[in-house]
Formats: sequence, C-alpha cells, structure tokens
Amino acid sequence: MTNRLFIALDLPESILNEITGIRKSIYNDESIRWESKEKLHITLKFLGDVNDGLIPAFSQTLRALCAESDKIVLKYKSFGYFYRNRTPKILWLGFDYDDNLINLNNKINESFEQFGFEREKRKFKPHLTLLRIKGKEDRKKMDSFLDYELPDRSFVCPSVTLFKSDLTPAGSVYTAIEKFKLKS
Repeated sequence: MTNRLFIALDLPESILNEITGIRKSIYNDESIRWESKEKLHITLKFLGDVNDGLIPAFSQTLRALCAESDKIVLKYKSFGYFYRNRTPKILWLGFDYDDNLINLNNKINESFEQFGFEREKRKFKPHLTLLRIKGKEDRKKMDSFLDYELPDRSFVCPSVTLFKSDLTPAGSVYTAIEKFKLKS
C-alpha cells in the first residue's frame, strides 16, 4: 500500500496562535477558507506516494538527522503571494533564513537520495501556506497583508514531523505518522 507523505518543520503552538490571530485581524471574513491552524507547517520535503514499507527507514533517517541538528530559530519576515499566470494563488507567510534550517533541509534532501528521491532544484523558501486563493476574496483586503508590519519575534522550532496527506473532496487531511524532536 502507498501513502502520500511529506516532511514538515513544526512551529510552537503559541506562534501558530499568534499567526492565526494576525490573519484574523487583517482579514476577518467567515466565507474565506483559511488553512486550519493544524495544517500550518513549513514543508521541508514532499515525498509523494510512497510504499508503506519505507516508513520505518524514513523514520530512522529523520530521527538521526533531527538528533544531530542544531537549534532552529526562526523570525517572521513578510507575507507574500505565489502566482500562477500572473494571478495570486497562494497567500503565504515567510521567515528569515536560518542557517541551521537550511542545513537540516539540505541533509534531508541528501539523505533521501538513497531512497530514490531527487534533490529539490528550487531554492528553499521557508513559508507557511495561509490561504489557497479561489478568486472570491476581496483583493484589496488580501493586499493589505503585503503592507502589514509583523512583530519582531523569533522563536525556536520544536520538532519535525513525517505526515501522511489524504486528499478528500473537502481538501487535504494531514495525519502525523511520527514527530522527531529537535534540539531546543
């Protein structure tokens, strides 16, 4: 059997609460389907459909990488859009680069080559996907995110999680397979 898997960096609960509060203070509209707080994470590597038999080896590899990883400290950077055909499709929140995060991301890419996964060719951009834009949103309110001055806050990330993603008509559902503690 196969599962759709990805590896994600977890953020502290207090930071997730702050982010959802900021989001609500900028654009509070019940008709907008924001990504739920439980789905907010920084994707380190998308694995796709993978045979279940590989999960123990993935876990062993991630456990070792996280145990030797130096503390990851992130800081808010800015909001932004990912575009398709010059139209905003994703609203995201980005973070300043942290050398320890970049090192961990590189080690994950390198280590997972042994399982047949190619290295990511695009430059790693640590971000949270906040909203998948459908077109019914108020563009002026959306653009106000781009001018928002985020708090000058840094925080330590607690863990990395191997997730399973199930696609449903209502959207994707994430299930944690295993968490791997990072140095704090």
